[in-house]
Amino acid sequence: MRTRNEDDVLSVHAIAGTHCVLLGLDVKKGYGQPMRDDTSTDLSVMLFGMALDSDGCRNGECKKVAATITTRAASTGVKVKDTSKAVFIGFAIEREDTKTKQRVSLNGGGPIQKFHFGDYTVLPGKEYVYTVRRMVTSRSKFVAFGSPVVVRISAVDPTKGTHGIYFNRGVAGSKAYTEKFGEFRKFTLVKKFGTCEWKSIINPRAIPDKEKSKEALAWLSRGLEEALLQFISQASGEEYQLLATVYEFTHEETIQAFASAVERGVNVKIIRHCKGSHRAKVKRNDIVKDESGNVVKDWIPDGPTEEAKKAIDAVGFTSLKHAHIWHHDTFIERTQGSGIMHNKFIILVKNSKPVQVWTGSTNSTDSGIYGQSNVGHIVRDSDVASQFQEYWDHLSQDLPGRKHSKKTEDVSGKEPMDVWNERQTSDLQGPVKSRSIQVIFSPRKTIDMLQWFADRMGNAKSSVHFTEAFGIAQPIAQILNQGRNGNKSSLDEGLRRSPRIARRHKEKDASDDSFLRFVLLDNKPSEHSSKKSRASAEKKGTDFVDYYDFKDNPFDRIAFGAILANDDHDANGESLTGLTSFVDYIHTKYLIVDALTDNPLVITGSANFSAASTEKNDENSLVIQGDTEVADVYFTEFMRLFDHFYSRDKYRQLGNESAGKLGRAWGEIVMDESWLLPYFDPSSQLYRERLLLR
Repeated sequence: MRTRNEDDVLSVHAIAGTHCVLLGLDVKKGYGQPMRDDTSTDLSVMLFGMALDSDGCRNGECKKVAATITTRAASTGVKVKDTSKAVFIGFAIEREDTKTKQRVSLNGGGPIQKFHFGDYTVLPGKEYVYTVRRMVTSRSKFVAFGSPVVVRISAVDPTKGTHGIYFNRGVAGSKAYTEKFGEFRKFTLVKKFGTCEWKSIINPRAIPDKEKSKEALAWLSRGLEEALLQFISQASGEEYQLLATVYEFTHEETIQAFASAVERGVNVKIIRHCKGSHRAKVKRNDIVKDESGNVVKDWIPDGPTEEAKKAIDAVGFTSLKHAHIWHHDTFIERTQGSGIMHNKFIILVKNSKPVQVWTGSTNSTDSGIYGQSNVGHIVRDSDVASQFQEYWDHLSQDLPGRKHSKKTEDVSGKEPMDVWNERQTSDLQGPVKSRSIQVIFSPRKTIDMLQWFADRMGNAKSSVHFTEAFGIAQPIAQILNQGRNGNKSSLDEGLRRSPRIARRHKEKDASDDSFLRFVLLDNKPSEHSSKKSRASAEKKGTDFVDYYDFKDNPFDRIAFGAILANDDHDANGESLTGLTSFVDYIHTKYLIVDALTDNPLVITGSANFSAASTEKNDENSLVIQGDTEVADVYFTEFMRLFDHFYSRDKYRQLGNESAGKLGRAWGEIVMDESWLLPYFDPSSQLYRERLLLR
C-alpha cells in the first residue's frame, strides 16, 4: 500500500509492507538546502541512522527505531521565537495505532537526519497514522517545528489475497538481538572457507532457559516458521495431499509438521535432494578390490542428503502403520538431476485439485528460518498451483536433468527435464503482460532466461533492487557495469584515471536524477578470487566483469552482510546465531524492477540468478508483473535489510577514522546543516535516493 501527503514545505511518501512502513521525506525547493558549498567532508561519513534495529511495541512501550543518540536537550511543543537562528537539524516522526490510539515517537527525542525512515515495528494488517514535522535547534534544544504532514496507511495482511509473503528477521547480527539475549553469548571457534576464527555466537537452540529459547526463535523467525507450519496444517484430513520438494531438510518443527499430516491421513509425498559420489572402499588402510581386480566403490551421500536422512529417521510415530508410510511411501529420492535438487516448494491439493503453493528461498533448516535472510511466498491461485503440480509430477519420476548425449536418451527412454521445462514454460521474450504471474522452471537448455533477467534490469526506468548470495553472473554484472539504459558509465571509459574528467562525467550521470540500482550481497567478493577469474577469462579470450569493475559506478549502491565488531569488552557488540557456516546473511533470490511505479516487476523463488540455477539445478521462479502490493512488501523488506547492512559496512570502512575527521563519533548527531549536503549534491547517490523515494 502507498500513500502520499504534502504541504508547502514538506512531503511524505509512505510505502507499507507486512512488518515495515518506509517513509520517503523531502523538503520543497528553496527550503532546508545546505547553507554552504563545502563538500570536502566524506559524504558517506555524514550518513546518519546507523542502527535500524527494532522490536514490536508491548505494554505501552516501544523501542527506539532511530540510532541511539546523545542530545544536549530535548523538548516538544516549544515555540521558536527567532527562526532566523534556527538550524534545520532533521525530522521528527510520531506514529499512532488507529485502533489502540497508542502514540510513540520514532525519533527518540532527537532528529532523524535522513531523507527516508523505516519503521520496522508495525504489525501486519494494522492501520497507523504518521505525523512528520521538521526539527530545528533552538537554544541548544531540539524542537519539532512547523505544520505537521500526516499520512494514514495500513500494513499488508499476508493471510489475505492471492499472495502471502513472509520474511524472517534476517538480522540476528543486530543490537536488538544482543540486548534481548546477550546474556547467552558464547565465543565459539567457527570454521568457514577453510579458516578458523573465534566468533561471538548467540545460538537460540542452545539457550538453557526453554522460554527464552522459544522467545529467541520466535523473534528470529518473525512469522516465517509460523506461516510455514500453518500452511502444512491446512491439510487436515484424507481429502488433502501435500506434494513437496526439499533440498536441505533438517528443521525439526517442519519435519514433525509433515509427520503429523501423515498421522492425520494426509497423502504426503516429498521429493528430496539425493546426491553423492562413489569412492574407493577402504578396509584396514587398503583399497578393496573384487575377484576381477576392480576397485570396489561405496556410494557416499553429500552433506544435505546425509543430514536429511538422519532427521527423517529420527521421527517417531504412535503407530507402526504411519511409521511404515513415513519411511517407505513418503519420500522420493531425486538422484538423476543434472545439478542439485534446489527446489523448496509445497503444493496444497484438496479433493485432487491443487489450490495453493508455498515457494521461496527458505530451506527447512534452522539456519534458513532463524539465521540468514529468507522469504516464504504463498500463491493462492489454482492455475499457478497446477503448473507446480505438473512440474512436481515429472520430477517425481526422477527424470534426467539434461540430455547429455544420445546414450542418455536411449537408456532412459525418457524426455529430460530441460526439454519438458522449456516446452511447458517457454523462455520469456521482452516485457510481460501487466497483472500477471509467470512461472519458470529449471533446468533449461540454455541460459536465455538468465539473459532475460539481466535485460529487465537493463531496461529499468527508475530503480533496481537485487539480492544475491553466491556471486553475480556475467549477464547481470555486465548490466551493473553500465550506466542507465545500457549507456556506458564513466568507469567503462577508463575515467578513473582522471579525477577531473571523472567528476565531469559523474555530474553528467546525475542528469538521470533518481535512477539507482541497489545491490545486496551476502559478503564482499574476494579480490583474490576476482583476479583468478579475470586471468582465466583473459586466457580464454572471453569478457569478464565483476564487483571490482562496477563498485564505483554512481548508479550502483551496494551493501554486504556485516555485523559490528564484538569482543570481551563490548557488551553491545553484535552476534550471529552460529546456525550456519556458509551463508550468514543473505540467502534470498529476488529482483525488483521499477519498484515504486504502477507496473513493478518482482522475480522471486528458489533459483539464484546464475548459470547453474538456469541450466543444471531443479529450480523455480515466479515472475510477477504489475502487482504493487507484492512489490511494496519486497521493496520495504529490501530497504530494511539494505539500510541495516549498508550502515554496518560503512562503519567498518569509515567508523574508526570518522571521529578524527569530524571531531565526533560515528552516528552522532550533526549539529549544523552539513548533514544535508549529500542529499542535495546532484553527484551523490543520496541525492538520487531522495528523489526516488519522495
